[in-house]
Amino acid sequence: MKTKRIIIFVAIVLGSLLSVPSFAQLKLGVKGGVDLDNPTKFSDAFNVDNLSSYYVGPALELMLPMSRVDFGIDVALLYSNNKMKVTNESIGKDVTNQYLMLPLNAKIKFGLGSEMIKIYGLAGPYVGYLISGDKISFPEIGDDIKAKSFEGGLNLGFGFELFRMVQIGANYKIKLTDDYSLEKPEWSDPFNGKSQTWSLTAAVFF
Repeated sequence: MKTKRIIIFVAIVLGSLLSVPSFAQLKLGVKGGVDLDNPTKFSDAFNVDNLSSYYVGPALELMLPMSRVDFGIDVALLYSNNKMKVTNESIGKDVTNQYLMLPLNAKIKFGLGSEMIKIYGLAGPYVGYLISGDKISFPEIGDDIKAKSFEGGLNLGFGFELFRMVQIGANYKIKLTDDYSLEKPEWSDPFNGKSQTWSLTAAVFF
């Protein structure tokens, strides 16, 4: 049911984007990124480290050209692969979670004296849906811990556009939800401590 709702939401967003004024600039492309390693907090019971994440998928940019500044939106549907290593005193396990992410950002672009080089900034919410996740099981925990099926937060980003098609930038993601639901507070920090993440991004639009 949740997957069906996400598909319907994506279809509504894309349909709305296609109903735009004739003077708007609509571009389709591919976007990808890599999160910068940012270890979480840790407790005496568990340590979560070696975090790595990448994402890639189709993207759409819709801009309304103005005299000096262009305003618009940037939306993408991204496959995200997140990995981490969970360890206690004697055991270490690699955990992988895969998400389908939908960021929807307001975007602004302006030139640097040339249409071939522009600076852009963006901000907006994102949602993610877990499509596959590894269980975390240790004797101290008892029941297996599973990643939550929903993730949400905010994006802030900036970068450069080259030759009207290549965009390279940095993104700051603020997570507003926990990845895992845990009954014992001392285990919440290592599993849910990574709430802000920087990533390097690149996109090619056609």
